[in-house]
Amino acid sequence: MELFIWKHVIDMIISLLELYFGFYPFVWGLATSTLSSLTSQEIWISLIFVFYLTIYITLRCLPVLLYDKCILELRYGTQHRFPCYIYFCMGLLSIVLSQIILAPLTLLIVFSVQSLGYFFFLYFWVLWALFTIFLVFFLPYLCIPCIGHQRRLPPGTTLYADIKQVCDVTGFPMSRVFIIRTKSMQYSNAYFYGSCCLKRIVIFDTLLYNKGLPIQELQPYEVGRGLSNPQVVAVVAHELGHWRKGHFYKATLIMKVHFLLTMVLFGLLFHCPQLYQAVGFVPGLCPIIVGFIIVLRFAMTPYLTLANFLMLWNLRRFEYAADRFAHRLGYSMQLRLALIKIYADHMSFPVYDSCYARWHHTHPTILQRLAYQQRLDSEAYYNN
Repeated sequence: MELFIWKHVIDMIISLLELYFGFYPFVWGLATSTLSSLTSQEIWISLIFVFYLTIYITLRCLPVLLYDKCILELRYGTQHRFPCYIYFCMGLLSIVLSQIILAPLTLLIVFSVQSLGYFFFLYFWVLWALFTIFLVFFLPYLCIPCIGHQRRLPPGTTLYADIKQVCDVTGFPMSRVFIIRTKSMQYSNAYFYGSCCLKRIVIFDTLLYNKGLPIQELQPYEVGRGLSNPQVVAVVAHELGHWRKGHFYKATLIMKVHFLLTMVLFGLLFHCPQLYQAVGFVPGLCPIIVGFIIVLRFAMTPYLTLANFLMLWNLRRFEYAADRFAHRLGYSMQLRLALIKIYADHMSFPVYDSCYARWHHTHPTILQRLAYQQRLDSEAYYNN
């Protein structure tokens, strides 16, 4: 936490100094003078600008690195210090490797903006929307093999019969319930994903008691972990709540609208000459790659911060709605026991500051979810 605080304080101080002393015009001028005898085209100057900026960012990390290695590790006795030349070599390596990604990306950005014109950001939005739709529907099928082997939940077992009972009540096809035999993952999880013929509920084998395997096939630390069948069914009921409430569609639509608003606001700020003058550029000079940096890093921060807060609030609202659906199906107590067992298995600390949770958590804390189930019990009792 000390390192976290130090890092953000140093970042704030250096950022203010960069703006006050006109850091970005200085680096741009340095890149321009470097290529003055060869070319004056913005696309090539942008390439050198990004290269210089990468070197500066590497040096910018020195105060945090020195504080970590020379103060904190000595104070707390966690000395795993490498020779100084190792850090020097790592810095050089990071500069070289980053150019492999940043150089083509810089050329692509500058060329795209020059080619597409004023409304380039709308083209970016359309391209990104199509790309994210592809990711939303097909990325799980590409990523799941990296996690483990996925197969349909085998019939003929007690778990299959229990889950089939709740799926029949809600109208969800059992053919779309899958289980993943994980390779090395220890996190217990289940999720609903997709739509129409691509929809599925996926259960990680780590969610099952003893991974659904004989004890002889388990590692010592895996024995006793996982949920009983009724608890697994309660978790599935929660995921069915996401399906019946259309959370997948709603979340996808919200993300598309959010990105559209982001790109429109970005386009308006990107074409604002006063923004470039505010960081020190002379009137009429608005480098494309610098515009991307200052708009995303400074101008867009208030909107992105507020949007992130609202989207996290909405995701937590979805979780409460799914919990309420499971409660109406009669799985309230089993869902509570499942939550407690998952936290116990992973030795997760259950208490979070409420303000921190609002700004960082996609799910309500376990204490909030348990209290919500208790409130639903009280409401059901008084309504009856």
